[in-house]
Amino acid sequence: MNTSLSSVRNRFFRSLVIAVIATMLLSSTAFAQNEYRLRIDRNMGFSAGSQIRGDFTVRLSGPEETIASVTFLLDGEEMATVTSAPFRHRFNTQRYPDGLREFTARVTLKDGTVFETEARRFEFVSSDAQTKAMFQVILPLLAIVLGLTAFGAGASYLAGRGKPTGRYAPGEARNYGFGGGAICPKCSRPTPMHLWGLNLLAGRWDRCENCGKFSLLRRTSMDILRAAEAAEREAENARLPGAVKSEEEKLRELLDQSRYTG
Repeated sequence: MNTSLSSVRNRFFRSLVIAVIATMLLSSTAFAQNEYRLRIDRNMGFSAGSQIRGDFTVRLSGPEETIASVTFLLDGEEMATVTSAPFRHRFNTQRYPDGLREFTARVTLKDGTVFETEARRFEFVSSDAQTKAMFQVILPLLAIVLGLTAFGAGASYLAGRGKPTGRYAPGEARNYGFGGGAICPKCSRPTPMHLWGLNLLAGRWDRCENCGKFSLLRRTSMDILRAAEAAEREAENARLPGAVKSEEEKLRELLDQSRYTG
């Protein structure tokens, strides 16, 4: 009787030890699995969410010093086995049929532990599907850009309505502010540029403060703007009936007058 109880007790303890060891091994494997993740990086090609086409790299992310080898799998079939860091493999989707694909990696650690990473699923798409997907992204963006362009043009038009033109007298110094200034292509006079003007990359669709007309204004340096103001002033002085005389002209007149009064 005592012998039977002892035998049962021994079998129980052996089973318990085996269960504890198995649990520890499973926990160790699960911990290792949680440490490592697969990454799919684009080198060149198309990528939109899970849809990819072109040249990519599959890599293992995690502590590399404990790894003995990594076998990259596509739908369970071996793509490549890498035995030294960095653990990665470059591939091209066009070498495989289009459709849903599942990436995993079989990782062998230096302590002999072997496990597979969590699967990553991607769709290899055709060139037609790539074009369609790109249009689905580009068309909404294009609609937004066109809408903003129309809004900016309308705002510029409304801002210029009812405003008097000829704000600056010829030669008057302008305050160009943060927007800077430009030479108006319509009247050839320097004008400040407005922050509400529509930016068209090649220039700003804006209203001239001199002639009041809208045109594509290109930002000009301050030296050129001030020189244009000075040229305006000189041209205006020369045009006026009583144009301002230079010091040389005044001295010549005084000498002429002294001849008759002497």
